[in-house]
Amino acid sequence: MDENKRLFLFPVRRVLMAVSMAYLAGILITTVIIFPTILVGILSTFLFAFAAVRLARRKSVLFIALVLMLLLGNLRAGLELNTQDQPTGAGVLIEGRVTRIDKPYRVYLSDVRIDGKAADYARDVRVTLMTGEEDVQMNCPFVGQCVSGTGRLFAPDEKRNPSGIEWRMQNICKGYELSGYLLPGWSAYGNAVFSVRECFRMLAEAIKANIAALFGDQAALFQGIMLGDKSLLEDDVTTAMRLSGTAHILTVSGLHLSMIAGVAGSLVGRLSLRRKHRFALMAVFLLLFTGLTGAAAGTVRACIMTLLREYAIVRGRRYEPLTALALAALCMTLVQPLWLFHASFQFSFFVVLVMQLFSGVLSSLFMRRCGSSRMLRGVAGLFAVSLSAQIGSVPMQLLLYGYVSLLSLPMNVLCGMIIPFLLLGGWIAVLVSFLWLAAGKWLAIPLCGVSAAFEMVSMLAASSRAAILRLPSPYGVTILMLMLLFMLLSRKIRFGTRRAAAALILSCVVIVGYLIRFDPQTRYVQLDVGQGDAALFRKGRRAVLIDVGPADSYEMLWYLRKEGLFVDAVILSHLDEDHAGALDVILESEVTIPLVIMPRNAADEALSPTVSGVLDALVSRQIPVREVAKGDRIEACSMSFDVLMPQYGMSGGNERSLLLYTLAEGVSFLLTGDLPADCEPDSVPRADVLKVAHHGSGNSTSHAFAAQAAPSLAIISVGKNNRYGHPHRRVLNALKDAKILRTDRHGCITLRLRDGTCHAETYLNTP
Repeated sequence: MDENKRLFLFPVRRVLMAVSMAYLAGILITTVIIFPTILVGILSTFLFAFAAVRLARRKSVLFIALVLMLLLGNLRAGLELNTQDQPTGAGVLIEGRVTRIDKPYRVYLSDVRIDGKAADYARDVRVTLMTGEEDVQMNCPFVGQCVSGTGRLFAPDEKRNPSGIEWRMQNICKGYELSGYLLPGWSAYGNAVFSVRECFRMLAEAIKANIAALFGDQAALFQGIMLGDKSLLEDDVTTAMRLSGTAHILTVSGLHLSMIAGVAGSLVGRLSLRRKHRFALMAVFLLLFTGLTGAAAGTVRACIMTLLREYAIVRGRRYEPLTALALAALCMTLVQPLWLFHASFQFSFFVVLVMQLFSGVLSSLFMRRCGSSRMLRGVAGLFAVSLSAQIGSVPMQLLLYGYVSLLSLPMNVLCGMIIPFLLLGGWIAVLVSFLWLAAGKWLAIPLCGVSAAFEMVSMLAASSRAAILRLPSPYGVTILMLMLLFMLLSRKIRFGTRRAAAALILSCVVIVGYLIRFDPQTRYVQLDVGQGDAALFRKGRRAVLIDVGPADSYEMLWYLRKEGLFVDAVILSHLDEDHAGALDVILESEVTIPLVIMPRNAADEALSPTVSGVLDALVSRQIPVREVAKGDRIEACSMSFDVLMPQYGMSGGNERSLLLYTLAEGVSFLLTGDLPADCEPDSVPRADVLKVAHHGSGNSTSHAFAAQAAPSLAIISVGKNNRYGHPHRRVLNALKDAKILRTDRHGCITLRLRDGTCHAETYLNTP
């Protein structure tokens, strides 16, 4: 037995995989517990001493190494999470040194000073430099210069709904926590300094300019394929590619880097250089390409794995893709441990893991049926890779988006055929254009034809909503168990003799864990959408929406996706933007809206441009709109809603708000919209649950109304620290006999309804 096996029991490559997984596990458990730094120090000291004794006796220290890596992962992630930069108020003087430029007038600052005092910030801050009419000619500062101006820094939004996003983690992964602005009148001073990152940005801008000159209307798509920049793509194209399962081609990943590396390797191989010099040249090229395309998670992962493969070739050793994948994850999370919680990191590594586990087996299986035909064998290999990628992407798509495209497999086979042509052809055309623009334009003509055809096919595939399979998102722990199950099912990773039994048990656990997501219980959900309103009743996977939130709010859409819900109807209490503005977000998604219900003549009032656009979209999409008033009844989601207000002849947006009464599983509800107190009916039925009107405004919910309704539970949808002072003290006094739940304090509020009982759950455990 060699020294390596004496100390670690396994070959080095397996030790590296085990160490990487232990470190990642330490990061992952920070979601449950963060070990105190002192405790980690004491345990680490003890473990190092114990390892020294074991080494002296030439015994294995693998288990000790794994525990140390787990502690290190937990410590690194815990320090990142516990280190929190504090936001500022409005109108403070902000000074800082520019470290990088995201885009013109959006910069990152270090060495920040607030009102002349040094701010002890652990991370850069990102600020937008606002310009007024008088200084539109002001140049964006350079890296190294200092900027100074009046503005404000904001903390990232807190996750307040179960379907929300951890914006703080997303920001930290991008190198900042606080973001804000400097008002017009800011100044820049000092000298610029050399920045590699800025060189990459400027080179990328020059390439984008050439892409625009070469590809015309198709420039946005080529910019996405070649550089991973989707900023110029129209929303309908981006949505079409997402719904057809081909949006991954707009992110520079292993597919892109492998093709670029293959071409570069062929060119470098023609040079009369030694192997190690070829590797150094390839490494420089790959690092340059990674930096040029923005160094996204998938690109960095692919770069590390490609470098490890090239290094194995130089050393004359066998390349182990799974070991390389584990090392890539370890390297990236050593730099920034919170990358593990980033969606792009999770998607990239999970899909590549499944591809490595199954693509070889599937390829061999298909090729055995293709005979000696080289073309058929090539297609079979491409199909095997696409199929294994689809197996890996389905659970991640459900986790992140709540749907999968049934056409994604054939669409990705098509991608595998044309992306090499578009990617490599695009780069050739751009490089030629730097020397001879006319020649580059001629080369771009056939490329534009192919990309336009692909765009048209994507739009056609996305237009078939029947090809979109919507299901509830699995729990994160289900994904972890599924990953272990895939490892058990693959022969690329060795396990013990009870592999089959373990795989069977784990399969049952995964299935049961996912079936829990199909909970048939009736629920009322009040989403936290800030100073707005968005709620729904759900029975199983059917739902009726009561308001959808303010313009540009995605909370309702994200909830529908996460829960895999189908909408029976959307009831708009009235057409104020904070209640109806987000309907356009849902209309542009894969979620189908069969019916919209609103107060009679509500559209006669002056509406915001956003809501007017929503009404126009309903007409253009031929979505039925029903108008109701007092005395009408709404039937939706196996529920009946009695319309108590508005009366005929009322005018005004809030005055026309719907007052609805319904009974769900024996629990009565009064839903009030923004109904003012002077428009309340003379009498209302008693209700177990009252959704308080107008965010608790002082001109709503009279004492008489509250006394007649006599709710045991009152829900107020209100924005945290809103400028209106909602909810008003008078309203709270009127509801003093009821338990009050508020979205500004409790986040999303879920009521589980059954046999006349109502169990309330809040997303934020705030008293």
